[in-house]
Amino acid sequence: MDFCLNPWRTSQHAARALALLLMLSAWCRADDAAVGPRGIWWWADRQHPWGTEQVLGNAAKETEVVRLLREWKVGVVYGSFGGSRRADPALLRAWNARLHAAGVSSQLLLSENTWIFPEHRAKLLQGNLRKELLDFNAACATPGERFDGLHLDIEPHGLPGWKTMTPERRKETLFLLRDTFREVRTLLDANGAARLPVYADLPVWFDQPAGPVGWKDAAERDAWFADLGKSLAGISLMAYERDTAAKIENGVRWELDHFQGEVRIGLEASVGPGKTWKNAAALTGMVETQEALGTPPRRVDLHAFTQYLDAVKPAGK
Repeated sequence: MDFCLNPWRTSQHAARALALLLMLSAWCRADDAAVGPRGIWWWADRQHPWGTEQVLGNAAKETEVVRLLREWKVGVVYGSFGGSRRADPALLRAWNARLHAAGVSSQLLLSENTWIFPEHRAKLLQGNLRKELLDFNAACATPGERFDGLHLDIEPHGLPGWKTMTPERRKETLFLLRDTFREVRTLLDANGAARLPVYADLPVWFDQPAGPVGWKDAAERDAWFADLGKSLAGISLMAYERDTAAKIENGVRWELDHFQGEVRIGLEASVGPGKTWKNAAALTGMVETQEALGTPPRRVDLHAFTQYLDAVKPAGK
């Protein structure tokens, strides 16, 4: 029997064609929504008109931020929120949903250097993580309202006494950092969030065997990074104050070759006279240079939203 003359088969064929059309349409929308591979830190910045504290809850500013993220090819936001925003989970859920609708991933950014110490670590684990991430995600009505991951900015080298520490003491603080990451991963795994990835920021010089950290040897250094790889899905290497591709490469090559997870290149939007980048074009050029390297291409993170905004769109321009 001729297929076209069989009503049942004709309707079945039409249904399949419609399903295929809808699938292709969805793929096109998804591709359009995948704004780009770049990440960006976005802090509360209470004194800046475009910090999270000043933007969230302002519909016009939220719309402009989403537009800028797409313009800048940013596909993941590491968001830090002040007390007033953390106290309004409905607002954060709506913001996450808005980011996801635009094809942008949302990670909760938490930062406090003293969390490495056991006497302070409980605040991170039982306070911030449980309330702001685990309980928050569990209360979301839809996946689009949730955070997609956790991003930790815990920097032992930012502690007040770092400069006067002996190399051995500095190494001990790095072991405390490793233990903190391990306990974070354990807490998430034990509370229904085993699939939630954890990322962290690291300077590029932690890998130097004879450097300021005080590694006994390369094997001790290697073991520390291997332990981090068991807790972290990825790291953002803060290649700040390095103004050439060669200098950046010198700082990130070891981790790119050895870390068992995603390695992203962090560049600071330090633009202007006497700063890392002469102008915004120089910074953007380095972003593109880094993204053109490697297989697969490298991923770049920008620090930070307000700095980058001021660099590429100066006030009054």
